[in-house]
Amino acid sequence: MACACVVAAGLVAACEPAPTPAPPPTQSPPLSSLTALPRPAVAESAPPTGAAHASNPLGLPPRTLKLDPGRRVFTVSDRMLAGAKLGSTLVLYAATVVAFEGDDLIIEGKSGSSYKVHPGYVIPVPDAPRLRPHDPVITEWNGVMKHAVITRFVKDKIEVRYTDMDPRTPLAQLKGVRFVRQTEGLAPGNFAAWKDGDTWRHVLLVARLGGAPGEPDTVQTSLPGSPARWFALGYGGAALLADESALRPIPIRPKLKVGASVWAEWVGTLRPGVVQDNEETGLYTVKFERAGRPVTLGWGLLTPPLEP
Repeated sequence: MACACVVAAGLVAACEPAPTPAPPPTQSPPLSSLTALPRPAVAESAPPTGAAHASNPLGLPPRTLKLDPGRRVFTVSDRMLAGAKLGSTLVLYAATVVAFEGDDLIIEGKSGSSYKVHPGYVIPVPDAPRLRPHDPVITEWNGVMKHAVITRFVKDKIEVRYTDMDPRTPLAQLKGVRFVRQTEGLAPGNFAAWKDGDTWRHVLLVARLGGAPGEPDTVQTSLPGSPARWFALGYGGAALLADESALRPIPIRPKLKVGASVWAEWVGTLRPGVVQDNEETGLYTVKFERAGRPVTLGWGLLTPPLEP
């Protein structure tokens, strides 16, 4: 039930052995059917402020990323970037920065040709993160950005359980792929709750835009009156802009007991439910109020009830 999980061909991760084909993500349908989805209304308090052009079709405000050529990132493909608008479906893929042109990054494309992208569409990946078992991480599945929990180290591979895909997806042993060790708070790659009118929506944060820079080593949480906004992806990968003051972080590693009340993701929104089981590291079973059978959800897809 991931907010923007779409299984698509991307830069193929160097996994050994190759991952077993998994059931489609539990929330987002295949890419071919996304155009048929009902789109939630996007409450925009103000339009984008930057100049729209090929590398920045949404007109995101200026932003600078200090990265060396050769660094790995997650970003959108050139085909998805072309002509994107608010509400357009965007998917984050594993990619490599080959150069810069002004503030724009030049990305090595999947087809071999390179293209420019504004840094607001980019999540940087550290070269050598320090990882431990049970760490929540951002990684990849067939080149598409995914969330997972590390289960163990197997020689030169890292075994993970994906937490934003169908819970029946088998454990994967990965080698040579990208990892970002998640930290609590509002951070690129984390999930968050966005108060859109009277509805709390489940979104994937991509980049913080504007506002005063945060202090080093602090947890970025919702700041009342903050002028900052976030570029984020909602249900089905729908591109949106959210005021930081309307965002609340979702725990990256929640500690929930059986019987605890939670808000859990369902079709892009957060709905009340009760924890019925803590099955395995990274997974919970939740029964929604007044709705059907219990479902299994991963870290990042549920949170203790939030204050208004």
